[in-house]
Amino acid sequence: MQKQAVIIYGPPGSGKGTQAELLARRYNFIHFDTGRYIESLVRAPGWEKNAVLRRERRIFDSGVLCTPSWVFNITAQFAGRMAKLGYSIVFSGSPRTLPEAFGKKDNGLAKVLERLYGKGNVAVIQLQVSEKASLNRNSHRLVCSVCGLPLLGNAKIKICTFCAGKMRTRSLDKPEVIKVRLKEYHNRTYPIIAGMKKRNFKVFPINGEPLPFKVFGSVKKALKLK
Repeated sequence: MQKQAVIIYGPPGSGKGTQAELLARRYNFIHFDTGRYIESLVRAPGWEKNAVLRRERRIFDSGVLCTPSWVFNITAQFAGRMAKLGYSIVFSGSPRTLPEAFGKKDNGLAKVLERLYGKGNVAVIQLQVSEKASLNRNSHRLVCSVCGLPLLGNAKIKICTFCAGKMRTRSLDKPEVIKVRLKEYHNRTYPIIAGMKKRNFKVFPINGEPLPFKVFGSVKKALKLK
């Protein structure tokens, strides 16, 4: 199978991480969960001693997107390592801003992925979910404090059904923060999709509101995966 680089976009709660995990489990893509990775950095032991991490933690907890140049560096480095090892890669939500995506003189993550994988093997999946559905999904979402897997639906389960870790609510999923994140997505991330189309990258709009396995069927079809 030809190696691919896939970027999954969508508002908060659209299922970006879920679809990326399905690609990872079914087709051995390497999933780079930007939000989860950044959260692990800004909450790592000793974060308070690092000026950059202190700055990014304040930004992260507010719901505003982290500093584009910093995020670009960590995502580009990761992509380079995975391409060198021969893996397909899927990003759930990155690049999140125009500077991350296209950079100065069109030298952002889009160009990095084109150089590493070839333009024909880079695709954007755009999960379309209403603001009402986004707010509802996020305000009821629980994730495992150990393995990070989410709990689907509104069931009040305190223990993860996979690893038995304690379920928790993410700081990003508070209603007031979700509204900031939605605004950030529409103002700063959504314009990237138009930019990718303009640069002749493949973009596939997909309804993200059905059950995840149904959405995954559409994702597989778009990416021509059997």
